[in-house]
Amino acid sequence: MSTPSGGSDQTRRDIQQTRAELGETVAALTAKTDVKTRARTKATTAVGGLRGRVTEAGQSAKTRATQLARTVSQKASQRVTSVRQKSQHTIGAVRGSAEAGVQTTGKAESSVVTSARAVTTKIGSSVRTRPIPVLAVTGTAATLAVITYRRRRAR
Repeated sequence: MSTPSGGSDQTRRDIQQTRAELGETVAALTAKTDVKTRARTKATTAVGGLRGRVTEAGQSAKTRATQLARTVSQKASQRVTSVRQKSQHTIGAVRGSAEAGVQTTGKAESSVVTSARAVTTKIGSSVRTRPIPVLAVTGTAATLAVITYRRRRAR
């Protein structure tokens, strides 16, 4: 009796193993023929990959933008410093020129005043000797002196 019962146990195990293999095969075939699930799986995988790429691209763009902003800021700061130095130098030069011009103008004015006094003295002595022609020349000279003085001041 051990043979029939031993054979039937073996047969039962073979049947169970065959059923298990058939179940796995059916599940695999079902998975292959389930288009909806396969499409969802592919879509989920693709979306995950795209999200990763988008995140990576965003971080890369952010890093690059930060670097560019720093570079632009540094260059702008350098340009501002350069322009500030040049403008200060120019302002100093203009002030120096203006001061020199004021000093020169002051000297010219004092020499004009001295010359005018000398001419006035000469004219005074000439007027006493020949009053009418000297007054005409003196008036003309005085008018020319005033016009010249005003033109210099207007510049």
